[in-house]
Amino acid sequence: MTPVRRSVVVAASIAALFALAALLALREPPKDNDVPAQASAATEVRPLTPSPAQPRAFHAAELQSALTAVCSNSIPAANSKAWTQEEVQTQIKAIDELKQSVSGRLSVSASAEHLHLAALLEDDPALRIELLSRAISNSPSDPFLLWRMVQVCPGSAEFIECSPRVWEQRLIAVDGQNSESWLRVASNRYRAGETGAALHAMRHAAAAAESRIYWTETIEMIERGLAAAGSDFPFPERAGMAFGLASMALPMYGDITAMCLEQSSLSADWAYTCLGYGALAEKQAKTEIGVSVGRSIQKLALEALGEREQAAEVEQRIQKRREEMLDSIEEHNPAIEHLIISSPALFSTYLAAIRSDGEEAARHRITAEIKRLLEHRPELACESTATKQP
Repeated sequence: MTPVRRSVVVAASIAALFALAALLALREPPKDNDVPAQASAATEVRPLTPSPAQPRAFHAAELQSALTAVCSNSIPAANSKAWTQEEVQTQIKAIDELKQSVSGRLSVSASAEHLHLAALLEDDPALRIELLSRAISNSPSDPFLLWRMVQVCPGSAEFIECSPRVWEQRLIAVDGQNSESWLRVASNRYRAGETGAALHAMRHAAAAAESRIYWTETIEMIERGLAAAGSDFPFPERAGMAFGLASMALPMYGDITAMCLEQSSLSADWAYTCLGYGALAEKQAKTEIGVSVGRSIQKLALEALGEREQAAEVEQRIQKRREEMLDSIEEHNPAIEHLIISSPALFSTYLAAIRSDGEEAARHRITAEIKRLLEHRPELACESTATKQP
């Protein structure tokens, strides 16, 4: 990749890291069809990256080194000016070329993770399913892989034989305590016209122990994959692009919102079930989009139930968070993005904080640590960090 195209991709990817905080796009999903039975205890689940109860602290030495790198301009600054239409098209083309290159190189691998990433970056629906099937054959009880297959299988059925119910059953067997797994099942059943099965799945989604969309796992997988594919990108560029590419793989929620809106107006049972899922997502989701969707679904369910006062309280939480996000954009310091991706240690610590406490809390933590460090070591501040001091 030429230096010009590389800078475009890196700038877009780093920008995506902050822009994700404002991402509330509720995308429309694909189609298809029997809800899995109640999940049994998960067996043979290969643990993914551990989620420590107390994530490792951002060490002062790591932050100091990162601040020094930012101030010495060893990490390229993101372009803050508005992009022209031509520049946007150049970005899209560069990102597409990068995806094709990495997917092609990893598709010949025997590694389940490499095949998973090749599928994630692949645009051809039939090839995507083929790659995921190969990955799952190598790691049949990996919930991350099965969760991905359940998302993409329904939309690929017209291009390649794919049975959504089979994959749903397998996913629920190993990830039945994850509300997001049941949510995907509910979406598939509803689009197949199976309203009762969809409600059954939503009840499980509302009663699950956790809510996770494998966001940090996707980011880490992409960074490792870029390295494994033989790219010559240094770590900060790989990490920045990992955030940007992972944002393109976020799950769809437009179907869930529409389903709850339609059915809550017809059935109190549906309204209470959607309300339960929304409350769980607001509390358990670790991503900004997950929390936001949870609040929005609570509001529409409460309105359907005629609980206007409670709906107004949820709306206040929605507006408060929107104002906080707008304020954070106004006060945005690009140095924080650069610091997060400046080294494997900080990158890993930041993602662990997201897994433990969520995106909002993780950002507050690293911002507070940087501020504390600069108070004790003001000589580390420079124009990049001092003009909009974190």
